[in-house]
Amino acid sequence: MNLMRRVWCAAFPSAKTLWVILALVLIGPLPAPRVPAVRASEAGVDGDHIFAGISYNSQHSLTKCDWSLPIPTYGLGGRTGATTREWNGTTWVLHECTKEETSLLVWVPEVSTETIAESSRDVVRERVPLLDQSFSPPPTRGVVKTPTWFWVHPALWVPVSVTAQVPTPRGIVTMTTTATPQSLEFHPGDGSGEVVECDGPGVPWTPLISRVLTTDCVYEYPVPSSVRDSGMFRARLDVVWSVTWRTNLGASGRLPDLRLGTSHHLRVRELQAVITR
Repeated sequence: MNLMRRVWCAAFPSAKTLWVILALVLIGPLPAPRVPAVRASEAGVDGDHIFAGISYNSQHSLTKCDWSLPIPTYGLGGRTGATTREWNGTTWVLHECTKEETSLLVWVPEVSTETIAESSRDVVRERVPLLDQSFSPPPTRGVVKTPTWFWVHPALWVPVSVTAQVPTPRGIVTMTTTATPQSLEFHPGDGSGEVVECDGPGVPWTPLISRVLTTDCVYEYPVPSSVRDSGMFRARLDVVWSVTWRTNLGASGRLPDLRLGTSHHLRVRELQAVITR
């Protein structure tokens, strides 16, 4: 399904402004306007040009438009084909938005829901927090063949959502993209090639909990970190976020997972038993 998305608007309440619009839009041949190259996912203002594409605000300036297709007649200085344009590999169609006795000429690009979802995923990624990570024993006090627990704070294990609004002549199309934390991935960095995956945020270690509960978020180092020249293992702990999207039209889908984490330097010692007589 194609949705129309990115918009170039110019108000023309006066005759002077109308002639500016005719010069920019309807008299040809028409080169690209003197504005920065615009992708369909961008929005902003450059001088008198308004770009209203995907918005992540609760309100949108084009929410109550009375949409119609402009008539490119010779009386207006137009010609056949002046209402469709190819810019930056995207097809744009000219519409007229009438709102509160003000008319806007709006270039609306035809963009798929998948493109909108990818744009929303980028916004979600910026808003996903880097969760605090903990280890027991602490990173500098690990012991060979002793369980190393890892976890993030359970209170931070919550979804993050953004809602995009896209103006189209059929009305505002909304798309909600949600990143949900699913699991932890621990890369021990000891050369074993093993990756520990466990669902959920893990279990915070305490002396009492460790006696009554078990956790899958744990790793036992088989060798000490002294095998490395630095005397440390460079480990990494990632939170895996699943990303889904849904529109107000009933369409839905899933995007590639996000993996956000931090590297850690772990010192793992080997304890030797001493027997005395």
